[in-house]
Amino acid sequence: MSTRSFYWWLRLTVAAFVLSAWVAVGLSSGIAKADDPSPSGDTSTSAGSPASNPSKPDGPKLSAEKPDGPKLSAEKADGPKLSAEKAGTTAESTSQADDSNAAAKKTDAASGSDDPPQRHTRQSSHQPGSTIASTKPATLAKPAADDSEPSTTSTTSQRAAVVSTPPTDSQPVAAKLASIAPAVPSTTSGGNTIRLPQPREVVGLVSDVGVVAMSAVWTLADTTAQIFGPHSFFGAPYALATAVANAAAAVSRSLIGAPATASTGPFPVNYGLIDGLSFFNPQKPPPGANDPSITVTPEHPLPIILINGTIATQGENWGVGAPVLANAGYKVYTFNYGNVTNDPNFPIQATDDIRQSAQQLSDEVNKVLEETGAPKVILIGHSQGGGILPAYYINNLDGADKVSQLIGIAPSNHGTDASGLIGLQGLPILGPLVIAFANAVGPALEQQSLGNAFQQEVYGNGDTRPGVLYTTIISKNDEIVTPYTQQLLDGPAVTNVVLQDLYPNLPAGHLGVVLSPQVWSIVLDALASNQAANPLQQNEALVA
Repeated sequence: MSTRSFYWWLRLTVAAFVLSAWVAVGLSSGIAKADDPSPSGDTSTSAGSPASNPSKPDGPKLSAEKPDGPKLSAEKADGPKLSAEKAGTTAESTSQADDSNAAAKKTDAASGSDDPPQRHTRQSSHQPGSTIASTKPATLAKPAADDSEPSTTSTTSQRAAVVSTPPTDSQPVAAKLASIAPAVPSTTSGGNTIRLPQPREVVGLVSDVGVVAMSAVWTLADTTAQIFGPHSFFGAPYALATAVANAAAAVSRSLIGAPATASTGPFPVNYGLIDGLSFFNPQKPPPGANDPSITVTPEHPLPIILINGTIATQGENWGVGAPVLANAGYKVYTFNYGNVTNDPNFPIQATDDIRQSAQQLSDEVNKVLEETGAPKVILIGHSQGGGILPAYYINNLDGADKVSQLIGIAPSNHGTDASGLIGLQGLPILGPLVIAFANAVGPALEQQSLGNAFQQEVYGNGDTRPGVLYTTIISKNDEIVTPYTQQLLDGPAVTNVVLQDLYPNLPAGHLGVVLSPQVWSIVLDALASNQAANPLQQNEALVA
């Protein structure tokens, strides 16, 4: 092993040790709190709290509006409302908001958390056939109250239905979606404070760690089975390795809440699994991506560019997403970016200055447009690749003219406190280690931290730009981009989807979401709602 490789692995080991220690502290603290009686009861179930009895209408549906579509009503055109009192609501809704605020204050007093100020967003829809199910804004409890539910603005339609398995060519996409608008904390907060991970964040972390471990077992067993084949030594090694691989795959799928259903299509889809071999071959695209035999078609005239997240590569990030989209008939591209070394095969990517990475994204978009002759592209990204990176490209590099749609999966939009880890920067011993690790990996880590000035550079003139459709897909169990409300976007053509509003028991964390069939059903439904991406389907719907 070279000195450089040893140095990188040593830093990763230190980071893993720090994260494990922090989670252990969080778990022990949570157990201690659970054993202590609360004099005031459970604040998360208080009658006055917005978390109690949240309204969840049946059959909500994604409704991504186009900036040039029909004009909204006067109420919808007013834009985001800052609070229930400022919204001009009736006396009854004001009273309810006051009760919610009082409950939230009690929660704050009990938790003693010092959270950044929050701003309320409001997402509206004008897609034909959709109706607004709830329009009353409410105050979101601080992150200390883990079970708090943000206020929602849901849309419903006849097309909405729960999809628990990935759609196929013979099965129309009909994912049940919720257009929501929880409060988004301000990115211009004060000093970051130390906090313990929330129980939901720990669930996401356990799920993600388990997925990585089971994926490693599956990769090793599957590779072993292929090496021996079904005929060597009477097929015994092959049978044993195959059994181990199948067991690991089943466990990994259960960790993200994925059903054990087989995929259909020309490209295999291994839900819940990461191809471990892709770590050793970063330049190899996943199945279904960069395939010269696939072209744009009249049914799907816009190519899709998949953008991986921080420290990941194209193969690691899109082993599920690329074949799902290719099987659905889309032309898919993947690429690597943000490499801080001169080695294209370096296994850690997407850590360079986001400004430089955005220029690489711009080059990729131009290349794809020239190759396909398409007027625009669709961007689908994970973490950095679905959040601040494409946002910088669209907002600062005039990318809006070349992008039809942006779908962000667990996007890092407005900074993260990394489940409280960012507060360790202020500690005398761990602080320098955390800062040194972040700087060694690359500037992208610090640029995505809560309160970093770079976020004002990206979102200072608004989250979105006219002409682009936006969808964010968010897990409450996300342990990386936290609080999860940081991932939301605010704008007239935005649909924010919180997974647990559709699948309440879905355990997937920050990593597991890109391996989830539920998530890719939502992605396909978002694409189907984009007329530019599916013109023939839209025309057939109009004729019908």
